[in-house]
Amino acid sequence: MTKKVLLLTLLAIFLGFFMGRYFMPPTAPHEGMGMEEMRDHFVSQKDDMQKEMLASGNYRCCLEKPCIYCIEKTPGHGEGAACSCLEDVVEGRHPCGECIGEILEGHGNKFLAKYFARSIAEEVGKEYLKTIKQIVAQKYEIAVEEQI
Repeated sequence: MTKKVLLLTLLAIFLGFFMGRYFMPPTAPHEGMGMEEMRDHFVSQKDDMQKEMLASGNYRCCLEKPCIYCIEKTPGHGEGAACSCLEDVVEGRHPCGECIGEILEGHGNKFLAKYFARSIAEEVGKEYLKTIKQIVAQKYEIAVEEQI
């Protein structure tokens, strides 16, 4: 009788362990990682997404280092996790919020500098165009008169 009880107990433990693992949610991919390791993982995933979208022509950013906003804010600006901020800037439409901030900090693509003030003013108001042109002139060494 004790062998039966022992066998049933072991079987119950064995089944309980595997059934418990089956019904338990999987662990998060970052579980056990430190903050720096999680950041590296995030940056790596972001870079992979951008490279894939760049290759397919779906990520055309106006910054030196492409933004993450358009991936993050889907749907919305950059529908379908795509970025068209470069095209938007050239056509006089405002880029995404991250790009506006980065442009004003001097991190925009310098070859697009003449378009920046007009496109940002389209979002924040035409009354700020002169001020934005002065900021762009300072950050990108382009005369106010050369800007569109």
